[in-house]
Amino acid sequence: KGSKYWRSMTYGEDTTIGSKIAARGTAIEAYWLKPLTKSLSLNLRYTKIDYDYTGSNAFFGAEGTPMTMTQAKNNGQNPVETATDIRASIRYRF
Repeated sequence: KGSKYWRSMTYGEDTTIGSKIAARGTAIEAYWLKPLTKSLSLNLRYTKIDYDYTGSNAFFGAEGTPMTMTQAKNNGQNPVETATDIRASIRYRF
């Protein structure tokens, strides 16, 4: 859970929705790893972020003053309120 002025140090991120650690709001993530054979495994990952304030994943000051979602909408912006990332992968070890 990140606050209004929360800043992250995780600018490199491997998801399309950005870093869960940089979220000014609530982030949850769940993993499931299933070994299929000695060298083959299945991995499922689910990430969901509910933003409370604007400016998550931005560089310092790049997005201006953080606003609540309601303030941003009233200001004519179209903020992202929720983001979800679902991934499935098969890993082979040789």
